Amino acid sequence: MSHDPAGPTLQTRTEAFLHEFFAKGEELVRELIEENDRLRLQISTGRGEPAVSSTTIELLSRQIAALESECAELRRLAAGVRQQEGGGFRERLDDLEREHYRLATMYVAGSQFHRAATVEDVLRTLTEILLNFVGAGRFTVFVVDEERQALFPLLREGAPLAEVEEVSLGSGPTGAVTAEGAPWRAGAPLGEGPGVLMHLPLYSGTRLVGVARIEKFLPQKQRFDDGDFGLLELVSEHAGVGIETAWIRAHAREVPLQRAALERLVGS
Repeated sequence: MSHDPAGPTLQTRTEAFLHEFFAKGEELVRELIEENDRLRLQISTGRGEPAVSSTTIELLSRQIAALESECAELRRLAAGVRQQEGGGFRERLDDLEREHYRLATMYVAGSQFHRAATVEDVLRTLTEILLNFVGAGRFTVFVVDEERQALFPLLREGAPLAEVEEVSLGSGPTGAVTAEGAPWRAGAPLGEGPGVLMHLPLYSGTRLVGVARIEKFLPQKQRFDDGDFGLLELVSEHAGVGIETAWIRAHAREVPLQRAALERLVGS
């Protein structure tokens, strides 16, 4: 069963966040330049506050000079970028932009997990990260039934959910990735196997909430890269928090996770 997105996507939210973030940065730079010009004018005309000592004025002068130097350097770099669109500096700038986008995605995704009102909201964010950012073309999300000590499939992307059976908690590859009792970190076992690229545990603190089984990449993807690992760490640490929070909110108290109730919450 594929999970249909609803409302603004994670990509849309990330782009909106970056737009707002850099807009505020530009506004701050403008304010700093205006303040710099104002202070420089006051000092040059002797119209500063009477109580300001000569030492303070000297300090302000040095700060203004430093700001002017930094502004000049920024202008020089910006001009260099315009003149060297095909050079290594342009490539470095592109790398930095991609890193900014990745970090913004992680920030927005983490916020979405924690603000999710329903389990379905959490699954929607989880699906978008794995599908659109990690490049997983087929995966299954299992959730813990704590009373029965089993992992049952709640969502599947790229293939029918009915094909997947529940598994005993702590057995096989899932047991290997959950043995640490903590969210997954880069360098930890992937729990791969036949037809499985990775078992990603989903935790809320030390409470195991579920496991995301990544089974296949999208056609254009060949392997995990370094950028994927940061997103997978985020999913492992925060998706479980989102599921647990939405579960408690739905019941107004903390109760054991149960398959039938969770399936009712997401309409599966």
